[in-house]
Order: sequence, then C-alpha cells, then structure tokens
Amino acid sequence: MWTTFTGWGMLLSAAGAVGCVLWGIGPYPPLITETGLAALAVVFAVAWIVASRRAPQHTGLPPDKGRALVWLVAWLVPLATMACFNLGFMVSPEYGRETERLEAARYGKYSVPIVRLAGDPVRGDNASDEPVFFETDLVLRIPYDSGPREVTVPKMYTRHQPPKAGMTIAAYYAPGDPRPDSPVGEGGRRWGTGVISSRMLLITLMPVIFAGATLTATLSYEMPRGAGRFTPSVHLPALGILLLGLLLLLPTALGWEAGGLTRPAAFLSCVTPGAALAWIWRSSY
Repeated sequence: MWTTFTGWGMLLSAAGAVGCVLWGIGPYPPLITETGLAALAVVFAVAWIVASRRAPQHTGLPPDKGRALVWLVAWLVPLATMACFNLGFMVSPEYGRETERLEAARYGKYSVPIVRLAGDPVRGDNASDEPVFFETDLVLRIPYDSGPREVTVPKMYTRHQPPKAGMTIAAYYAPGDPRPDSPVGEGGRRWGTGVISSRMLLITLMPVIFAGATLTATLSYEMPRGAGRFTPSVHLPALGILLLGLLLLLPTALGWEAGGLTRPAAFLSCVTPGAALAWIWRSSY
C-alpha cells in the first residue's frame, strides 16, 4: 500500500510542478510553489524507495495500475522536458516586476509630438529597395496622467524624411507611471510577465503531443519488467539524473544569478527527464 501511495504521490506532485510552470502560478521568479512541489516529488521518491524495499516481492503491477502508470509516465516525461525548455526563456525577477509595474500603468505604443531635435539626424544605410530612415536624438512631450513632461530619447527612427519639431512619432511609454525615470523608447516592446507566451506554448506543445502519444503506445506494448519495484541499480541512477535536472533549474526558478550560466543550465536540464526514462528502460530488463 505504501509503495502505491508514495509512487502516486511522486507522480502527482511532479505533475503539479510541471503544471505550475506551464500555466504560470508565479509570473516571475522566485517560483516558490513550483520549486516546493518539485521538492515534494523528491521526498515521495525517497519514500517510495523505502516502501518498495520493505514491501513483499512481486513481479509486476496489476493491469489497471499498470495502464495508469504508463499514461502518467508517457505524458509527464515530455511535459517536464517542455517545462524545462520554457523555463530557459523566463524573465528575471527585476524585469518581471518592472514589466508588471509598467503594464499596470498602461504601457504601450502611443503617438507623441516632437518638441525639438537633440542632435543632428543621421541617415541610415539601407538597401536600395528599402525606405530611407534617419536616426536622431529627440526631445518628446509625453502626456503623462500627472501632466506633460519633456523627455530626451536617444536614437529615434523616422522614415523617408528627417524629423522636425511639431511632427508626431510613435513611442512606447506608460502614461500612469509617476516615476521621473519611467522608460520611453522607440523599440519598447517587453516580454510578458508569464513564464511563456501563448505562441511559445503552442509551438512546444506539438512535439509534446507527438512524444506523449509515441511513449504511450510504446510503454503500453512493453513496460520494462523492473520499472514497478525499486531496484538500486535501476532507480537510484534515474533519481540522480532527475535531481541533477532539478539542481540545474534552481538558479532560474529562484531568480539567482550564476555568472551567466543560469539560462544554459535551464536548457541543459531539458535532457534529464528523457535520460532518466531511457536509463530505466535500458536497465530494467
């Protein structure tokens, strides 16, 4: 009974952690809930090891539990891989909080008037079949909610003709942001505060669906005989691989800086769910 309970607990807590990452309980690091659920999966894994060692010997799982295990493993492995991959694109805590603040202040693209030029227009070198553009430092009048302010914005672009006082130009800013240093720019699009965008979710779901369907068919046809009961030579290395993946994700999930290695480490963790399953598959016979 304890083997079944802890095994299901491990799978369900791992599924909860993956679900939190994919559907964004935390908009940016630190992902306390997600990290806690992943740690809970490790605790259940250790409990499953202990319970399996104490349980009577058996040769396999009942058919109904075997089918449920096949479906959970077949879909959790590609989903966990997808979650690790998308965490690699997660914004930093500072960027996330700044984006959240600006979005609350209606950050977007607006047309604003040019007060005067703060430098000489520099003509860009485009291909002959593209429109001419000019790069200029401009002083813009920004109509904030608290009152208009003049802001100098470097390297603004205009097409076809150099800018002049009185013209309007598109700029990104947040009308409701009262800070005097509120950002204003020509290329000011920001990543959303969620972990992944809807477009990225759709792109990465396609290989997940393919991998999940393939694994379901494969594991349903032939589940490794030793997968359902703890065997040190089979499950301890697999647990170690998964723990390595969790450690590689911790800097990103908790918003730590690791000398520029945070994002590469998150992407490297993508291989650990599949590697753990491959190890179990190979060594369980």
